[in-house]
Amino acid sequence: MSPTVLSSGPSPAAETVQRQSGPVVVATDGSAGAVGALRAASELAAANGTNVIVVGVLEPMPIVVADYGITMPPVESGSARRRVLHDAIKAQLDDVLGTGHGWTIDLQEGHPATLISRVARDYNAQVLVLGLGHHDLVDRLMGGEIALQVLRMSRVPVLAVPGDFRHLPKRVAIACDFADGSQHAARAALDVLPGLSMIYLVHVEPRLDIQPEALLSGIGSAEDLDPAFTKFITAMEVPSGIAIETMTLHGKPSRAILDFAKSAHLDAVVTGSRGGGFLDRMMVGSTATGIIRGAECAVLGVPTSYRRRSVTVVMPEKVTGEPVESAHWAGQLEVFTQRNAGRTVSLEVDDPELGAQFQVSGYPLLGASYDHHDRRVELMLGELGESERHLSRGITNVRAVEVMRDADGRDVALRVAHGEGQTLLLIER
Repeated sequence: MSPTVLSSGPSPAAETVQRQSGPVVVATDGSAGAVGALRAASELAAANGTNVIVVGVLEPMPIVVADYGITMPPVESGSARRRVLHDAIKAQLDDVLGTGHGWTIDLQEGHPATLISRVARDYNAQVLVLGLGHHDLVDRLMGGEIALQVLRMSRVPVLAVPGDFRHLPKRVAIACDFADGSQHAARAALDVLPGLSMIYLVHVEPRLDIQPEALLSGIGSAEDLDPAFTKFITAMEVPSGIAIETMTLHGKPSRAILDFAKSAHLDAVVTGSRGGGFLDRMMVGSTATGIIRGAECAVLGVPTSYRRRSVTVVMPEKVTGEPVESAHWAGQLEVFTQRNAGRTVSLEVDDPELGAQFQVSGYPLLGASYDHHDRRVELMLGELGESERHLSRGITNVRAVEVMRDADGRDVALRVAHGEGQTLLLIER
């Protein structure tokens, strides 16, 4: 365990980062297990000055196959079941919050985890809140763990809280393996959880049967830990008034972190999930899975696709026919490069069918250009010199090039529309 480090204040870059502007989305089915989630959503909305969207999902009734192959429809009609669910949710809101809360109820019908995560995406939510339910082995085998399923699909941070939740977390442990996922989770905790006073960065040296996340850490020996922690804290851009303590534990990461959180009486555990490709999204990550399944306190799970955004970048409308070239794209990208070369960026591809696909983060921008002959936008990321950190992405079938700016006129993103989707170059700092 290292000495406590008090942040001396936010860096200039940290001061320019704005919180997500979307609403808080909270899921409930009207049962007692969601009461803590409603309280958490209320406190988050009050702290961030935003509204709340309540999502309830009506699962389809099973079709009964009677004798002689006759299919029997459900006894209750869909409209009647929707009315019952709506009334149960409204009664719960009135009981927990009192009348006049003004929250919007959005009822869906289908697979709960899929629709809950989709509603959060469609509303551009800053955080998705739900109850932290614990299930037995049969439930896990049948895929009944809603919090895990939502985290697999979500593009926004997921705050899962126990039913007896009372106040927003102030003292938290952040699972730290020094990979991009834990760095993004740490930044998300600062974005999502107002009022933090104490952060423990917890690194667990795994057992011989190492966890998959350990392969991504780049930590080869104990001598690497101190500089790794220092670099990690610097990248977090921690505001003043928050104490940070680092520690290294041993054993299975999820169990070691949960045991520490319980012994230190912490309010929450923060963990990243890999979630980059299809397989990762289905697996989430062994540490995140173990934490969510075993936690007795709140858990903030952060998907890899989450990025701080100060603007909302919309998908382009579907366009048919040949792309129309602009004579200004080359000059526009040259000026953009002059203004932003060296700034740290992330790269994301939005596809109408697949959604947002995170590519990379934490790379300095080297340049952006347009080749009139190949009708191709080239994005170059990396570091000058002999560094191995280089990435080049070529984009064809370009339909639009647009620089997005904040209210003060600062560049925050470069949007390149291509085909039916878009590539976003998001400026992190």
